[in-house]
Amino acid sequence: MTNHTESSSPKSRRGSLTEPVSTSTEQTTNDTIASLLNGHPLHQSNSNDNTRNASPQRPRRRSSVSIIQALVNTSHLLSTNDARKRNFLVGTARQLPENTTNDINSYFPNGRMLTIMMVTWNTGEASKLYEQNYTPTARQTAQPKERMLDDMSDILLPTFIDFVSDVIIVCTQEMSVAKKRTDWEILLQEVIGPTHVLYHSIHFGTLSLCIFLRRDLIWFCTEPEEDIIKFRAVGPVRTKGSLVITFNLFGTSFMIINSHFEAGHAAEGCANRRLNFHNTTTKLSIPHEFVQRTVQPNKRITALVISNSQQMSETSSSLESTTNTNSDITKSCDIVLWAGDMNFRIDMTHQEVVNYCKEQNFRELLLKDEFRKAQTNSDDIYSKFKEADINFPPTYKYDLRFDDTYAKHRTPSYTDRILYRDKPTSTIDCTQYTSVEGVKHSDHKPVLAHFRVKLKPGLNTGNLSYGKFNHEVYKRGCKQRERHHSLGVGLHQNIKRRTTMPKSSVCVLQ
Repeated sequence: MTNHTESSSPKSRRGSLTEPVSTSTEQTTNDTIASLLNGHPLHQSNSNDNTRNASPQRPRRRSSVSIIQALVNTSHLLSTNDARKRNFLVGTARQLPENTTNDINSYFPNGRMLTIMMVTWNTGEASKLYEQNYTPTARQTAQPKERMLDDMSDILLPTFIDFVSDVIIVCTQEMSVAKKRTDWEILLQEVIGPTHVLYHSIHFGTLSLCIFLRRDLIWFCTEPEEDIIKFRAVGPVRTKGSLVITFNLFGTSFMIINSHFEAGHAAEGCANRRLNFHNTTTKLSIPHEFVQRTVQPNKRITALVISNSQQMSETSSSLESTTNTNSDITKSCDIVLWAGDMNFRIDMTHQEVVNYCKEQNFRELLLKDEFRKAQTNSDDIYSKFKEADINFPPTYKYDLRFDDTYAKHRTPSYTDRILYRDKPTSTIDCTQYTSVEGVKHSDHKPVLAHFRVKLKPGLNTGNLSYGKFNHEVYKRGCKQRERHHSLGVGLHQNIKRRTTMPKSSVCVLQ
């Protein structure tokens, strides 16, 4: 990844120290790295083998030397003097400001810019997607799996973005309730690869929200908090609602939301979506510290006033309505990323939308878009959130029987959206916002957004997660990835089955 590459340069190492690095210190660091390389038993073994056998050897995917070099380059060396000060991550709660700055600069030498990939996709239960999620037993039966992995790679690892993002957020709606969510998480882990881990996930009915982090960043996260806002009180299948996760990374607080709003073209549908939006922002119980400090006191005061006026006769339903202070809880976090199938509609006929799409005149479509029209009013609840420019066709509703054809009984619309919000003290920039038109498992197209966020140094005094992540998903995802590689699945340039290196004690993660 780019951050690891940049952090290995001498310039980056100098920026992560509290004092200017002298020439002698640089030389000492270089000598230390050299001794690690020269003294590692795997390196010595490799050299001895070359001495015994002078004949040219077949090139390997990655030598043991390069593996050790990668480990040395990606590690962050801590001096003994700094360790004795007990001022690093978990040494003490009283971290000095300059030390927290050094922590973040050592992991983000490019100016503390965190990269985030966010994806939203209404899978429409995507039966074929699940049918292809298996481990083939032979190369001849691997083609469906290979196509599925290619599609997932186009969604999670698009080629128009040069480097894998530090954070990858996957929001899905209308997932099949008949399938295990763990299988979906393992599939995501396999596609993303071993450089990232599943930091946290939450599932409700047909909705799913998964957050993957770069492995070395999980040490700087707080314990995630989660909440579920339900839009429908009854029903055997829970299809509408909002999943919310909050956490801190260094000194920046994040709120991630995945929503599925009510459908409908008429005024009633618009009103329902506005209510879904309002309930999500005002009925959250997280972040717990913020809610307890600001919302709960107001609720207690309001409940006391109502209780006295009604002479202790209120019902549970009236209590629910009166304790809602209408406070926008999303204001509590520095960065809010909100994705999902929001079911916003375009106020046009089917043919008008199709004609504008043929002309690639998306600007005219957005003039009639439900969300964009409401945003023109500065007092509207939608106006508090931003959205990048849309330069792609409506993502719903496609007729799966034909390629890139909209269903005739529905007006094509931008139902799948990614919104964001930041505080004046925070910096976020959306560098990419597009749909993945080549994926055809559902009547919705996946939508992805790429962000750059400038992180703030943190004192790490919160409830740290201490590197916690989903080990089982990581292990099974890596094993499934290794199995497919052994069959040549996904290796387009070399589809020949690969064999295990003999007498090797090195575990190669690609």
